[in-house]
Amino acid sequence: MADVIRDESVTERRETDSGALARGLNILSRLHEAARPLSLQEIADSVALPASTCHRLLQSLDLAGYVYREGALYCPTPRAACPLPLEHPLSRLRRDTTPLMRDLQERYGPSVLLIVFFGNLRATLECVAGNYSVAPYFDTTVTAPLHASVSGKILLSHRTPEQRDALIGPEPYAARTERTVTDRITLFAELDSVWRRGWATNDNENVAGISAVGTALTAPSGRALGAIVVTGPNRFFHDGDAAMRQDLMKASDLLNSTSNAVRAMAQMLGI
Repeated sequence: MADVIRDESVTERRETDSGALARGLNILSRLHEAARPLSLQEIADSVALPASTCHRLLQSLDLAGYVYREGALYCPTPRAACPLPLEHPLSRLRRDTTPLMRDLQERYGPSVLLIVFFGNLRATLECVAGNYSVAPYFDTTVTAPLHASVSGKILLSHRTPEQRDALIGPEPYAARTERTVTDRITLFAELDSVWRRGWATNDNENVAGISAVGTALTAPSGRALGAIVVTGPNRFFHDGDAAMRQDLMKASDLLNSTSNAVRAMAQMLGI
């Protein structure tokens, strides 16, 4: 009986610790999203917690070195805001890739993104904004559908048919626009071509009026670990697609063959 009570107590404590961790991480996320100091009440309202609970969590974050207090306002510390060391593979990959991205953006005009794959998840590591009046919106976490985005197609192209089915589910796939590919045979044939040639396109398939082209960054094993993507309004993609693809391929080939950061990323991701 005592063993049962002890096990239940351990389980309850683990669940309490897990809940506190989740709430603490949520608070940090809100501080990062706000990009300014927040008061206790602002934080409590944003995470839907009582002010007293939020205060206890902020005290724990303060003791752990992730939050500091400036008067009545709370801010993330450097440890929370810039957690990666300068020689981390992600930091090194950003430094290696940014000059090539700036050159592509200046030459062709649209935005250029560096996207990294974490397993089946995608993250925007760097963005060089394009020359057009509508401000592009890119978030750290890439949520564009796998079957209707350049980065998603590149990721899927390096997965088996069974893995693809598990990731995108059964057909018909969700139609984002009239141009979205929704049937399995057509999509999988395109993904096989993407794998062979190393580049993918998005012709108004996710957002009407927006196109994209991108090339794969690959580990020495041949597995894709990310992509360089040029994206923007359709007017940038009428006549320059071939030259744009060639320059993208040159950029990705250069990184794949010479960048130590690419090899470090492959080691970090275990591919």
